[in-house]
Amino acid sequence: MMRHDRKTQSAVSDNGPLPCSKMITKNPPPLRHASRTLWPWLTLPASLTAALQRAYGKPHAVRALLLGSGRANPKPTERRVLRLHRGEQVFWREVLLHGGDPMRPALWARTTIPLCGLRHGLLPLTRHGTRPIGNTLFRHRRLRRSPIQAESRPRFGRRRWQRRSILRRGDTGVLVEEHFLPHLPRRAGRGRR
Repeated sequence: MMRHDRKTQSAVSDNGPLPCSKMITKNPPPLRHASRTLWPWLTLPASLTAALQRAYGKPHAVRALLLGSGRANPKPTERRVLRLHRGEQVFWREVLLHGGDPMRPALWARTTIPLCGLRHGLLPLTRHGTRPIGNTLFRHRRLRRSPIQAESRPRFGRRRWQRRSILRRGDTGVLVEEHFLPHLPRRAGRGRR
């Protein structure tokens, strides 16, 4: 049985973004906040794409249904967490990840990269099209991941669990947001890195 202290119990909040001191690192908050099957996904420090591939099994490949991508002004939260100055733009990409049936997505994901980061070796991340970006991010040797933030927020008409983290290369950050959907399979095995 897992033990939780008061600080860990308040790590997940329904009232907006988590403060830095309330991030999930080793001990998850009490299981009463999310299903027991969801916690391995929420706290996985590795690539969700690789873990999804293992969960779906050999005959299925994880695919990305591209919802949109392009250059834009960042959302206020993106500006804050990526430490962007006013006027700086970002490249964004939103996808639904699924195991072969786009009508049964497991994950909605958004990747946000400051345009200045594209000049620092991150340009290939903008050329993925319908391929999942997760494995590429985790193979990038110079990117270091921040602690994972997890919370439950309204998304697609219901409260959904999401997590986000920043992968940094020097002063440049890549914000990765992942929202868990009802067709998420049971997690199998361990993720990479």
